[in-house]
Amino acid sequence: MEYSQARSAWWYGRALRLYFGISLAVSVIWLVRVALIQGADTARPDRPADPTRLEAPSQAYSRAFTDHIYCINQASRLGRKARMAELFAHMQLDAEMFAGSHLDVWQDVINHEYQYALVIEDDVDFELDAVASIHRALNTLDAQKTNWDILYIGHCSMEEKPGLARSVHPFCTSGYIVSRNGAQKLFAYFAKHLRSSHALDVQLVALIKRKMLRSYSMFPPVVFQRRDLYPADDGMDLRVGRLLRNSAWDQARAFVPKLQDWIDPPDSQRRDPAFEHIPPWMENTQTVR
Repeated sequence: MEYSQARSAWWYGRALRLYFGISLAVSVIWLVRVALIQGADTARPDRPADPTRLEAPSQAYSRAFTDHIYCINQASRLGRKARMAELFAHMQLDAEMFAGSHLDVWQDVINHEYQYALVIEDDVDFELDAVASIHRALNTLDAQKTNWDILYIGHCSMEEKPGLARSVHPFCTSGYIVSRNGAQKLFAYFAKHLRSSHALDVQLVALIKRKMLRSYSMFPPVVFQRRDLYPADDGMDLRVGRLLRNSAWDQARAFVPKLQDWIDPPDSQRRDPAFEHIPPWMENTQTVR
């Protein structure tokens, strides 16, 4: 009888120790799991508090996978400058508003020794996926070990071959990427042969036709002139503009409250400094007979 009671007590004690051991193990595992989860959360201090805010892009993305972005803008065109600044901000691109000509841009590329530079005019719009498309195009040219001078990402031609191919008639200079070698070629040529009586884009096409410039074009393009916002003097309706599928500017106006009723600020009315001190007799615009 005593043996049976002692054996029962032994089994009871063993079961009790096993129960407490399992309980302790479960508690330790739970505590470790909580610590790991909290550690993972605190390891990401850059996580935005607002889940709708986009994280900052990489430096390569913000420059469209080039070394620099130029937006050619006359100093007096304040309206276009303001709109392009909002558009670049929406697309998270870091661009310089450049108050100079294309020739000045090429010289600046040479002076800064940029390998590639993106040149944009101030009356354009982007496809929403423009930067990704540019990245693919540059990777393709790099994989093919192509030695190129200029890549048209925006133009007015419906004659370009689909995809990425050698240029045919890439009229307009809405947007293009120029290599350092291309900038050197263009600056050296146009510093001597620029003809003010001919549009620059026409002269560029002539160089391409004469095989003096190795040029590629994207079709459809990813940069478009917005003739509906800035009608040209020629009154032409560019057919290529109808290929714009997902306008970055239209999306910005739809999602950014301050842009929904956007109107370009008025341009500067400043007079050319060269004409600030005109003699009174020169102010008379009547024809001298």
